[in-house]
Amino acid sequence: MDAALLVKAGGGPVVVTALAGAVGQDYATASANGVRHFRSLGARECAVAPDAREDPDGAVAALRPASLVVLPGGSPARLAAALAGTPVGALLPALVDAGVSVVGSSAGAMLLCAWTVVPERRHGSWPLVQRGLGVVARAAVVPHWTGARTDWPDALRAAAIDVEILALPECAGLVVENGTATAVGAAGSTVITTMGRREVPVGASWERVP
Repeated sequence: MDAALLVKAGGGPVVVTALAGAVGQDYATASANGVRHFRSLGARECAVAPDAREDPDGAVAALRPASLVVLPGGSPARLAAALAGTPVGALLPALVDAGVSVVGSSAGAMLLCAWTVVPERRHGSWPLVQRGLGVVARAAVVPHWTGARTDWPDALRAAAIDVEILALPECAGLVVENGTATAVGAAGSTVITTMGRREVPVGASWERVP
């Protein structure tokens, strides 16, 4: 899955920014792990962006020339705080509009959507739901999907938010491009809407409503 993304991006430059990790060693370690992974897949140019919470201008400068931006997983609340109303948060949708590929894992995938569950925070009896970056319109991601989790989909419904809930199992994902979503990885994904749920096998695609 990641190798295919790298090919689509032309081999790089790949820029990793692990903003779902804590400032300092956590950020440095998670970002370095991402660089190591994509280099093992053949990335010719791969770098860690400066932490945008410490050096926003440096982070923007590092991300602008990327062909592939990588947002590793970690804390959704921490990533939301690092992106909401910030230069990097504004830059990422602009990069996608310009044809740059942006990939998110776990919390990274969650924040790329129009809405995201923030499980570290509560709104009444439900996990908090807040706006994401909106790179993937009318969608919210539930990562690490096994079919058993109902609280996150229920939180989105309780907030009266009409989205496609993209339930992604381990080592699987969706490529969203030009309004079409395609299931990729080691297993198919599940799409949950107000009309019910459907399974999307690997390689299958569907047209998303804008």
